[in-house]
Amino acid sequence: MRLSIKTKQVLGVTGTVGAIVVALSLYNLSLFARVNLQESHARADLLARAIYQRAYAIVPRAPDPRVALRDDEGLRSILEASNYSKEVTDAAVVDPQGVIVAHWDPQRLGHTLPPRPSMEPLLELDSLHQLWEVLTDPGREVEIRKPLTLGDRDFGAIRIGISTLLVRGHLEEVLSKSIKTGLGAVFLATVVAMLLAQVFLRPIHVLKSGLTRLQRGESGITLDLPKDEFGDLGTFFSAVSTKLSADRSELAGQKASLESIVERLEDAVALFDARGDMLFANPTMRALLPAEGAAASPQPWRELVQTTIATRRAPLRVNVRTSRSSDVYRAG
Repeated sequence: MRLSIKTKQVLGVTGTVGAIVVALSLYNLSLFARVNLQESHARADLLARAIYQRAYAIVPRAPDPRVALRDDEGLRSILEASNYSKEVTDAAVVDPQGVIVAHWDPQRLGHTLPPRPSMEPLLELDSLHQLWEVLTDPGREVEIRKPLTLGDRDFGAIRIGISTLLVRGHLEEVLSKSIKTGLGAVFLATVVAMLLAQVFLRPIHVLKSGLTRLQRGESGITLDLPKDEFGDLGTFFSAVSTKLSADRSELAGQKASLESIVERLEDAVALFDARGDMLFANPTMRALLPAEGAAASPQPWRELVQTTIATRRAPLRVNVRTSRSSDVYRAG
């Protein structure tokens, strides 16, 4: 399918704007994903530090560290505060075997906390890979793990869980806004491109109109074109139009002069087309040809030539010249 210049221009501008919008949206989403992951890590790390400080305050003075960690109200309050942190799913203190020692939910005490991948490898990826991992991940939990040690004694670890599904939820909200903004930008670019195409292609329509008028034989044509490259083209068009008008006037004068001369010739001159139809004849030739309405050969000039050849008498001097488009007969 052949596309017009206007369609090509609109598609080019719209496609360019669309590609820029997509590229900028991906870039902004990747930055948002990185910032969101870093903020989640920072909040989880801050929570882990607060838990560690509280545990450091109660464990050395407690006869049974496990019971002290389980029953401390201050530690439980810190663990409950994890419910109000974005993307943080849970926070717990576990012993070296992974058994939950302290948790905001008493029912989970004594249960083993399943192992979860560390968040550090995800943070080490570049922005686009982080965005890909978050958007394509069906939903998993990663964690920040902080060892709980006092001196040479290992009391276990502090484990903070973070859900990538919640991170993806925030990204999808931003993505939805980006899509709406992108569609609006593409629509606006299409409208602007159509208006610009209408303005930029106007000189071409003016030139086309001028050429049509020139083809019809009009003279003295001037074009209303802007003062730019099209203005120079308009000046050249006016010069060509003036030259053609002068040539036509000159040819018309020469034709009139030639017709006047041929009309006054004593020799018979006629012009016929390839089918034998007469296109032109001067008065002398018209006197030799049969009158209109009389029975005559469909190609009367051939009769004259054949008669001359048959009688071998040439009262008239006959010259016959034929061409692909017409036959010219001159007799004298």
